[in-house]
Amino acid sequence: MLVQEQVDNSNTNSLPEIHLSHVLEFFRENMLTLFLAVFLGGALGALGSYTFTKTYTAKTILLPEYSTGKPSFFSLAMGSGSSDGTGPLTPDLYPNILESTSFGEYMIKQPIVDSEGNNYTSLKIYLNKPAKESLLSNVKSLFSSDNKGHGEIKRKVVIQNKDILNLSTDEEAVITFAKSLVKASIEQKNGLISIESEMTDPIVAAQLVEAGKIYLTTYIEDFRVAKLEQQLEFINKRASEAKKRQQNAEYALQSYRDHNRNSFLNVARIEEQRLQSDYTLAQSIYSDLIIKLEQTKIKVKEERPVFKVLEATKVPLNKTSPKRILIAGIGALIGFILALTYAIYTNQGVRQYLIRLQ
Repeated sequence: MLVQEQVDNSNTNSLPEIHLSHVLEFFRENMLTLFLAVFLGGALGALGSYTFTKTYTAKTILLPEYSTGKPSFFSLAMGSGSSDGTGPLTPDLYPNILESTSFGEYMIKQPIVDSEGNNYTSLKIYLNKPAKESLLSNVKSLFSSDNKGHGEIKRKVVIQNKDILNLSTDEEAVITFAKSLVKASIEQKNGLISIESEMTDPIVAAQLVEAGKIYLTTYIEDFRVAKLEQQLEFINKRASEAKKRQQNAEYALQSYRDHNRNSFLNVARIEEQRLQSDYTLAQSIYSDLIIKLEQTKIKVKEERPVFKVLEATKVPLNKTSPKRILIAGIGALIGFILALTYAIYTNQGVRQYLIRLQ
């Protein structure tokens, strides 16, 4: 046996030397045991993988760019763009947009069609559909099990301020689970936006990715032009007021001229000049505001980012998990480690050597 003769013949306190030949001899002696353990572990892992639920991953890739030939949207998003926009929205924040409660509320309202052709008016109804194991059963248990009997609010208090969310336990669980179904990531090097969803139903996964894409792009577009749209609304109101002022000034001037057509008095001429000045000023203000209004409309279009779909959302054909080869490999590795441990500790020479090491 390995190192057994060296241990028995050693009369000193020095440890016996282990050479490569000893190690090879050890593996030759236990080759059959290790081979059977690896085979059995891999087989058990492969068989066990069939008990796992199949999941499919749908994905889309977006390339953000600007609609004009000026600085790219990505450079503007990094904070080096025009000051007319709302401000920098760094790409690092994009995944956080799809992690917000607002996104969860948006998702649970989306209509869903599953692979069997069943139509659901909302994702919330689909997630709560009767099944052997509801998709939300585990999530709801996390929210409800520890809260019962500890002052849980059984009746929601009506809050007048609509900006304050007052969600029940079930609503919180559904929203949290819904927003976790879609993930976004950013490749900082080239600015590509990846949105993906992993579900047991490939068609549902594709629909969730598409809904996430629409929400993300709309959110970023609205954010970029929010300030300009406020300016556009303000100028539009001022232009409407200026138009009414111009019309009133013109009516007052023409009405005065009609009533004083044959008058040669200097006082009448002074009043006409005053009305003419008011009309000219009102006309000038209205013209300036109209020009400013058109310029702002152009800026809104220039600042609005354009997202090109680099990889369209597709219904996945191949499952993402379980990865049976990987699981079988892990099972084989575990079997090898267990068999090797058993072989080491059942080898008398190796066991004595380990004892002397202590």
